[in-house]
Amino acid sequence: MRNTIIVTVLWMLSGCISHENSLHITVIEGTPKRIVKENEMQQKQYYNTYSDNAERLIPTIRILSKEHNSLKLSIQGNISSAGLSINKVRKLRLEEGTLEENRITLKYIVEIEKIPGKESANIRGYNYGQTVNYSLSKGVKYVKVQLYENYTGSHLAERQTLVFEETFNITEST
Repeated sequence: MRNTIIVTVLWMLSGCISHENSLHITVIEGTPKRIVKENEMQQKQYYNTYSDNAERLIPTIRILSKEHNSLKLSIQGNISSAGLSINKVRKLRLEEGTLEENRITLKYIVEIEKIPGKESANIRGYNYGQTVNYSLSKGVKYVKVQLYENYTGSHLAERQTLVFEETFNITEST
């Protein structure tokens, strides 16, 4: 009985994940806003629009720290999702490039699934962010990071869009 309890506890703990490196998704909500315009005949026209309550994160990849042969990267961005299209962030994956001389390319791809249906009226989109650790091989002096958004689940073909690209010199202090 005692061994069963120990094995059960170890099995439950092995399924635990650290939230430090997990993908964080937050909702960008909007509030209705009424705009009044007058036309040439001095008649008032009313338009309804939405203003965002939360700040949209600018798509970027930053180096948080560099220790020995390890990089800690912060990846963030936002997607729009409103009206008759629902866009959901599914995962963030890495396509590692080859090492050319002293430069390596890291291509991070945000998987965005297009779902048929109607998004809630007050949802304007989603912010996403993740902290990633990457181990460098010896001799790397430059790291080129790219962030792509890949829309899937549509009747159209998959499309990848480059939203951020930068090259870092990691031999200098960061």
